[in-house]
Amino acid sequence: MKKYMMLLLVVITMGCSNEEAKQSEIVEDEPKEEQVNVNKDEQKSESNDEVYPGLSEISIASDPEVIKQLSAGVLTDDLSYEEETEGVLWGIDDLDQAFLDEYKEAIQSTVTASDNPETLLKALIYYAGSPYHSQLLADLEGYQPNYQEPLLPRPEKSKDKGNEASDYAYILLDASSSMLLESDGDSRQRMAIAKEAVESFAKTIGESSKVSLVAFGHKGDQSEAGKEKSCSGIEEVYPLGKYEGEKFHQAVSSIEAKGWTPLAAGIEKVMELSKEQEGNVTVYIVSDGVETCDGEPVKAAKSFVENSNGVRTVNIIGFQVDREAEEQLTAVADAGNGEYYAADNSEELKSTIEYEWLPSLIELAWAPVNLAPVGWEITRKLEEVNNISNDWSAVISREDHRFRSIVSLLENEEWLSEEKVNQLNEMLDERKQMLEDLNETLRDEKRTLVDNEAKKIRKEVDEWVEEMRQLKEQTSS
Repeated sequence: MKKYMMLLLVVITMGCSNEEAKQSEIVEDEPKEEQVNVNKDEQKSESNDEVYPGLSEISIASDPEVIKQLSAGVLTDDLSYEEETEGVLWGIDDLDQAFLDEYKEAIQSTVTASDNPETLLKALIYYAGSPYHSQLLADLEGYQPNYQEPLLPRPEKSKDKGNEASDYAYILLDASSSMLLESDGDSRQRMAIAKEAVESFAKTIGESSKVSLVAFGHKGDQSEAGKEKSCSGIEEVYPLGKYEGEKFHQAVSSIEAKGWTPLAAGIEKVMELSKEQEGNVTVYIVSDGVETCDGEPVKAAKSFVENSNGVRTVNIIGFQVDREAEEQLTAVADAGNGEYYAADNSEELKSTIEYEWLPSLIELAWAPVNLAPVGWEITRKLEEVNNISNDWSAVISREDHRFRSIVSLLENEEWLSEEKVNQLNEMLDERKQMLEDLNETLRDEKRTLVDNEAKKIRKEVDEWVEEMRQLKEQTSS
């Protein structure tokens, strides 16, 4: 009997212990459930980094330094410049449904993880941002008018050899592929430097001579297959006549360096073009290399001046040439009763044209020289600024249209509440306005720069013209 009583006591004691244990477990489980809820919230807030680890690095600010770091969106990196900068005056077409579906799939995990408007704006930029903000900002911010520097020879530097202005000035510009090389001491291509120098020279010499521009080497390409086309493609891109600034600029701009160097054929082309002309005919050649089309430039130059009674001349500037080219070009100039000059950099090219090719200072003093930027030049520079600004404006509008189309999609899918949609649209309004304000500010700054640079050059020219007037009076007295 005593044994049964002891057993019953043990059972009762165990039952009580188990009940206490269960109660204890319940008490301990309650804070664990709270902890689970907290962890879920943390996971939700951190899930953006799991979806896209770099999303936190995207900035929604619109200051210049941030915009310079913007890159193409994941789904927009294949947009062409032409597509993204197409004018928006007549509206923007609806986005392609395939793009919207692709974006919907891409952003779903982000929206699921967070409906924070700032996070969603970052996602819009990451997936659908324009590829061209940084490029256009850099283009507009770094824009310089780069007017042609006026050729204003200094009397104390000029040898004043009494060069007479030719009746007819034929400018031959080498556009062979070697002209694409970067100029020594200058980050620009030789071709860009040569074009500027030739244009400035034509502008000045055109006051007293009829001008022609002949290009060689701008056809075909530098391959063997392109040799025949390149060597035979000599072209008078500006027909002999009175110098007209805008037309001459267009002619120079149309020349692209591509192929071989048919120097002899270029001289022969001028001989053909000038065969009926009487009076002084001078050929001015800018080249950076030897004949490569199997021609005989020395023979061509000699033929050009034969029986001309000294009124025909071939002058050459060798621009950053090697010894072989210098020897050949010197021989060509000698055969053409002219002079060879070497120019090893852009400054030497400009100064050689000023002090060797231009007529004497006395003759320039008598000529109605007007070297400051004129109306069409200033207008062209203003158009360049406007074109960059208009392209950026189109980019801003098209990106904004993409963003808002996507927001509408998310709203229609009921992934965002009306409140969140309104908040996101307000942020988009602010972003677009900030970008447009920056664009407008830079555009106005550059338009002012265009006008101020033109006035500065005008002042320099006026001072030079006055100096030439006084020189003329001293010479006449």
